[in-house]
Amino acid sequence: MKITISGLPGSGTSTIAGMLADHMGLNLVSAGETFRRLAAEYNMSLEEFGVLAERDPEIDMRLDMEQKRMALEHEGILLEGRLAGHFTEDADLRVWLDAPLRVRAARISKREGKRVAHTIDETIKREECESNRYKEYYQIDLNDHTIYDLIIDTSKHTPEEITAIILREIEERIRREE
Repeated sequence: MKITISGLPGSGTSTIAGMLADHMGLNLVSAGETFRRLAAEYNMSLEEFGVLAERDPEIDMRLDMEQKRMALEHEGILLEGRLAGHFTEDADLRVWLDAPLRVRAARISKREGKRVAHTIDETIKREECESNRYKEYYQIDLNDHTIYDLIIDTSKHTPEEITAIILREIEERIRREE
């Protein structure tokens, strides 16, 4: 089984992907973790590293092609990342997690120990930067969710409830295939 979990920063993709991968025994490949690790290696904030990535297409393309390669080569995998749904052509289920900007910024602020107002500004800049890059590099519009099988507003559910919603969808798909 191949599942993708995508969403904007702070929507809960890392949390839900981890819970779902653990529950299902799937290998987890996280684009966000890879991007954060590279930003730290460059000794940059995510915003600074995003600006660098905007100037150097090789950064995004290397990350994205690695995720695409993993999707092609492995079964029993959960891919988490903004573009995972686009790059996993044979995904069994594509999920988009959504939440209002203020909710997402509050989550990021808590995780990173920053003020919410500052995080809102940072998040807007980061999303604009990523949106521009993805349109330029791949002609992908992050606001177009038509490729996703399931869209969940994570501000309305707990992580456990969201995981249960996704598991019910997977079970329903398996039943339909039998």
